[in-house]
Amino acid sequence: MDNLSFEDGYSTTSITNSEIPTEDAITQTFSAIGNELGDLMLNTGLEPVLEQLSTRWTSQVHSLIGFHERRRDELARDIKTLVANQDGSEIQSNQLEERTTEVRAIDKIIETLEVIRDTMASNHHIMTGQPWRPHSGSKRSRHGATSAVLEARDYLDAAETAKAIQAAPSGTLVAVGGTANYDDIEQVYKTLDSAHAKYDDLKIITGGNNRGIDKIATAWANARRVDVIVQRPQFKKYGSKRAPFMRNEAVVAMKPKGVLVFLNPEDANGVAMNLLQKAEDAGITGKRIVQAAQ
Repeated sequence: MDNLSFEDGYSTTSITNSEIPTEDAITQTFSAIGNELGDLMLNTGLEPVLEQLSTRWTSQVHSLIGFHERRRDELARDIKTLVANQDGSEIQSNQLEERTTEVRAIDKIIETLEVIRDTMASNHHIMTGQPWRPHSGSKRSRHGATSAVLEARDYLDAAETAKAIQAAPSGTLVAVGGTANYDDIEQVYKTLDSAHAKYDDLKIITGGNNRGIDKIATAWANARRVDVIVQRPQFKKYGSKRAPFMRNEAVVAMKPKGVLVFLNPEDANGVAMNLLQKAEDAGITGKRIVQAAQ
């Protein structure tokens, strides 16, 4: 058990992303435990110590939450340092991946422990008629993120950015973006041919969509034997609203030579314009090409 160490009586052995029981299962289990405890001790000689026992038991879980929160914040600081000093080495990449995985696993554990604590606090109130309160600190709502949690999430987003930087291939990168219904093939070919004439080692970045500018740009690249790097939005990870904007950040983090944004004036263009704005904020040359009205 060489990977096992202890701090304040708690194990800090490596945490994996194993499946965690559902919230309903946890609530039912600990509610049942509370009911059994009440049935055992109420109306017996142990009833006078029931409140003390329940208070200390719930407080121990609350203390355990604090332990894992401190560990998560330590890891978040490590992630911030690794991102700031990212040099693309395999060692740093592995360290970054390990810490990112552990932070996310600890987040799940904290959320689960909060469900357990809240269930036990509810049991305490039912059994004793008194609300449970922590001996020290405050009982935060598990639905409200603290500043430490938000900061950790920012660091993890930065970690994703660092991975995008490391994954960027050699050659001159040009990011291609735009709206889904852009269909001026001639304009795209002319623009990309001009870029290719300027950079013979050109590689393009697309979003991997099977229509609009992504589809046209990929067809151009296949015809010209130009490599395509696909950077898709991670909808499962970030959700439908946030994923396209996080994808834009990942594209900009790859430090392309330029960004070409092709717009159909009849389309919503918030995500496309966000890519252009992020690129320009990073000092990357951006160009907007608007499809002529038909």
